[in-house]
Amino acid sequence: MTTPSSGRPGRLPRYLVAGGLYLVASVVVWWNVWSGGPSSVMTCGCTDAGRMVWDLEWSTFALGHGHNLLFSTWQFHPSGFNLLADTSVPAIALVMAPVTSLLGPVTGVNVAATLIPALSALSMFWLLQRWVRWLPAAFVGGLCYGFSAFVLVQLAFGWLNLACTALLPLMAGCVDELLVRQRAGPARVGVALGVLVTVEFFVSSELLLIAAVAGAVTMALLVAYAALRDAADLRSRVPHAARGLGMAVVVAAVLLAYPVWFFVAGPAHLGGMVWSTNVPGNLGNAVANFWSGVGRWGPIGASALAKAAPVLGGYRGPVTPSPSYLGPGVVAVLVAGTIWWRRDRRLWLFGALGVVAAALSMRVGAGRWGPWALLYHLPLVRDVVQSRFAVVVGLCAAVMLGVIVDRSRSGIAAWAARRQARAEPTSGQTGRAGRLPPSTRWVAGLGALAVAIVALGPVAAVLAPNIPLTVQPVSVPQWFESTAVHLPPGRVLLAYPFATADSQASIPWQAIDTMHYLMAGGGGPSGTVARAGADRAGFGVLRDASVPLLVAPAMSAANLGAVRRAMAHWGVTTVVVPESARLPAYQQARGTAYGVAFFSSVLGSAPTHQDGAWVWSDVAHAPLSVPVATAAFDACLTGHAQVPTNGVAVARCVLGGSALPAGGSG
Repeated sequence: MTTPSSGRPGRLPRYLVAGGLYLVASVVVWWNVWSGGPSSVMTCGCTDAGRMVWDLEWSTFALGHGHNLLFSTWQFHPSGFNLLADTSVPAIALVMAPVTSLLGPVTGVNVAATLIPALSALSMFWLLQRWVRWLPAAFVGGLCYGFSAFVLVQLAFGWLNLACTALLPLMAGCVDELLVRQRAGPARVGVALGVLVTVEFFVSSELLLIAAVAGAVTMALLVAYAALRDAADLRSRVPHAARGLGMAVVVAAVLLAYPVWFFVAGPAHLGGMVWSTNVPGNLGNAVANFWSGVGRWGPIGASALAKAAPVLGGYRGPVTPSPSYLGPGVVAVLVAGTIWWRRDRRLWLFGALGVVAAALSMRVGAGRWGPWALLYHLPLVRDVVQSRFAVVVGLCAAVMLGVIVDRSRSGIAAWAARRQARAEPTSGQTGRAGRLPPSTRWVAGLGALAVAIVALGPVAAVLAPNIPLTVQPVSVPQWFESTAVHLPPGRVLLAYPFATADSQASIPWQAIDTMHYLMAGGGGPSGTVARAGADRAGFGVLRDASVPLLVAPAMSAANLGAVRRAMAHWGVTTVVVPESARLPAYQQARGTAYGVAFFSSVLGSAPTHQDGAWVWSDVAHAPLSVPVATAAFDACLTGHAQVPTNGVAVARCVLGGSALPAGGSG
C-alpha cells in the first residue's frame, strides 16, 4: 500500500503554496459571497443553511453565557432539544466562534464554507504525499477530493457537517501508518487517530459511522491479501497494529463516553430513527448517479428540490448533480490506469474499497437489494443515508487519480529515458546517461496533467454552471432587528412561519438577533409532528398553516383548541407575524393576511402593529378562540388582502359575524 516518497511530507512551503492555491479556488467558488458581503448573503438564510447559522450562534452564545453546548431550550421551549441528535456541527462552531462573535453567524457560516473545500483538498494533498513522488500529482488528487461534487453540492445546500471531509484523509493516513508502514510509534499514532475520531463525531457522527465501516472493510481487505501473500509477515505486523488501534479505541472511548451517552440517552434524546420521516435504505444511490449529471437522493431529485426552493427555501442556482457524481472521465481514467499499472497494489486496494463503498451506497428496500440491506435495520446504522458512502468513493477516487497521474509522469519519463539511452551511444553524450533534459521532463509533466484533465474535465463541466455558487440576501424582518433585541428576558416567541422541519425560515432570525428570546418550535429531526409528543395535534396545525404546499388547516374548534393547548404548554408569551411585502417567498408562508387571520382566530383577538409586524403580546391572557367556517375565513382573506394597511380589518373580519357555535367545524 505504501511506496517511499521523495516528497518528505512536513515541509511547510509546499503546504503554504498548495493551501494558498486551494483557497484561491475556494474563493472563486464563493465569489458571490465575498463580492456581495459575507454578513449579508449566503446560499439561503433558510432551511438547513439557516440552521447552520443558528448552530454557530448557539455555540458562541453558550460559551459566553455558561450554557450547555450540547443542549438548548432556546428552540422547542421549554423541553429543548439535543444538539447531538440534531445535524449540528459543534466542532466547526467552536472553531468559528471568534468569527461568529465578532462578525455574526452568517459570516461564520460563509467563512467555514469557504475554508472547507480548501482544507479538505489540503488534507488529501498531505495523504497522497505518502504514495506519490510528484507534488503536482498530489495536488491534483487534493483538487479532485476537496472540490468534488460531494463537497460542493453539500455546501450549496448548507450541509457543513457533510461537506467537511478534511479529517477522513488524516484518519486514512493513521490507518496506513498502523497497518502498513509501521514507522512511527503505535501509541502516538493511536492517540492521533483517537483524537481525529472524537473531532469527527462533533462534525458529523453519520460520516464517522461511514468511516468506521470503510475502515473495517479496509482492514479486512488488507488482512485477506496479507494472509494469502505472506502469513508470516502478517503475524509480525499484528502486535504493532493492535497496540495502535487499541490506543485509538481507548482514547476515543474516554473522550466520547459522555457525548455518546448524551446522544443516546441524554436530555431530549430521540428514540427510534433520528429522522422519523425517513425510510431505512430509501435514500441510496442509483448507479447512474456516479456518472450522470442529474442529481437524485433516492426518490428525491435535485430538480424537485429546485422547484420547491422558491416556496420553502433552498439553493436557487442551476440544478446540481448528485453528490455521488464522479463523471465518466474519472471512471475511465481509474479503470484504464488500474489495468495499465495492474501490479500497483495501492490501486487495487483503493479500487476494491471504492467498489464496496459504492455498493453499500445503493438504494435498498421495496424490492431492491444491495449489501446495505444486511445492515440497515440495525440501531444507529439505520439512520445513515447510505448514498453518503459516496464520500468514501470520492476519497478512493482521489487517491487513485493521484497515483495514476504520478505513474503517468514516471511512465512517460521512463519511455523518454529509454529512447535517450538508445540515442546516446551514437551522439557521444555518455556522460549524461540517465539524465533527462528539461524538455523531456516538461513533456512527461504535461502528459500526466493531460491525464488529470481527461479525468476532471467532465466534473468541471457539470459543476461549472454553479461556479460561483448562487447566493441570496439574508433577510430579517424589521421587528426582529428593532424590537426583539429589546425584549425583556424570558420572552417565548412563536413566529410566523412557525418553525418546523418543513418550515425553518424563522430559525436564523433568532440567531442573527443573538438569542434575545426563546422560541416555540424548531427545525431538524426534532421538528417533525411525530416528535411533538402530547402537543402533536397543535404542532401539526401550526405546521400546515405555515407550509403553503400542504392543505391549509380548518379553523375548527378542535384545531384551534389544540393550538392553544400547545402554546400554553410551550409558555408562549408573544406571537409575531411579520409583514411579507419585503420578504422572500420562503419567509412568507401563506402570507401576512393569512397569518393575521389565523392567529386572530386562535387567540380570539386582533393584533397590534409594531415595526413592520403584527403582534400579540399577552398570549397567556388571550380571549377564547373564535372558530371560523372555511368559506368565511377565505372571504376575509380575499376581501382584505392588502396587509399591513388592513391587518386590523382582517382580524375584525375573522372575529366578527363568522364564528361557529362551540364544537363547530370549518
